[in-house]
Amino acid sequence: MSTALGLAAVAAGGLIMGSGVWPFKLMRKFQFEHWWFVGMLVGLIVMPWTITLLGCPHALESLRDVPLSAIAMGNLFSIGWGIANVLCGVCFVRIGVALTGAILAGLGVSLGAVVPMVFKGSGLFASAPDLGTPAGLTVCGGVALMLGGVVVASIAGFGRDRELKKLQQTSGGFLGGLVMTVLAGVLSACISFAFVYSQGPVVSRLSTVAPASDITVTVSGHKGLSGKYAVAADGTIAVRGLAPVAAGNARAVDAAKRIAQRLKAESGRDAEVLVETGSIPATFGALAVGLMGGALVNIAYAVYLLTRNRSWGVLGRSGKEVLLAIVIGINFSLASALMGKGMLLLGALGASVGFGIQQAMQMTGGQLLGFISGEWRGVYGKPRMQMYAAIAVLILAAGVMAFGNTLAGG
Repeated sequence: MSTALGLAAVAAGGLIMGSGVWPFKLMRKFQFEHWWFVGMLVGLIVMPWTITLLGCPHALESLRDVPLSAIAMGNLFSIGWGIANVLCGVCFVRIGVALTGAILAGLGVSLGAVVPMVFKGSGLFASAPDLGTPAGLTVCGGVALMLGGVVVASIAGFGRDRELKKLQQTSGGFLGGLVMTVLAGVLSACISFAFVYSQGPVVSRLSTVAPASDITVTVSGHKGLSGKYAVAADGTIAVRGLAPVAAGNARAVDAAKRIAQRLKAESGRDAEVLVETGSIPATFGALAVGLMGGALVNIAYAVYLLTRNRSWGVLGRSGKEVLLAIVIGINFSLASALMGKGMLLLGALGASVGFGIQQAMQMTGGQLLGFISGEWRGVYGKPRMQMYAAIAVLILAAGVMAFGNTLAGG
């Protein structure tokens, strides 16, 4: 059930991420800098921090306990992603949502799927299979398929622009946009890295073990002790072979320490213990903390454009377009949280598989938006069929990655 929910979450997150900027197609007064400023302010700061502070007990106190190294790691990656996000927004306008999404999906997934199997992530992702295992090789096969889909999508994009007569020999507009999109694609995996390499310490401190709930306990080196456990109404947890441990209303990180101490006291064995409560607000908290650097990059760029163009006043001219920009921010925050939550539900390989499937579905969502909004209006024949083929290959690649997750025991 957890695997199915994880697949559904990352797929939904990808579809929302790929199509989430649809409101800008309806705007007449707002330019890029206006809806980007409002959308990123809402999506990267207002929404995640509001959910974190309201949904996680003693959130600020718990966050002060997060190791500085975890916060620095997440934000270092998020700055790289912030640059990618700015480039992505520009490329939406220059070469269209459909082609931008295709290239970002393929290049981003190459790094996003492979790196966590080589350099292990935090928390649950620390036990990800190695690259050379059957599961790792299967995921790499899915990555190769996805790159093939990106190549086909790019060829289709060139064909589309030729038919629409947007691409001229003397114009570097499309090619310049393509170069920026490639750079954004390489850096786009950093949003996954920001979560994968910093979420463990953050989520474990923001999550609380509630009495009469279910939790997941992972004991390194002791598969027989790992699994799902029911927390009794009195807040105790009966881990197999151990006396009950009082953990009700304790933070997940503290509950894990108590279980580890009980294990050592009763069996003499030292082991790293991870407790997961499935807290959704804690997932938003990991994004709020880890993406602060990216938030600053995105918002600062919008502020720069607003100031350079002297267009701050436009923000007050249309309440409707402000609301549309807010929707973009909500879509982004929701899509990011679904990605993070889905990764965790998929298990140790979820960092690689989850991001891969999310990217495949993100491209699919981008294509749907591109077709609906008219980017392919009047284009038929070979380019359109090539794009259909690219979507089919991306979906096949997602299926291969999901199979890789089953090989890892997810």
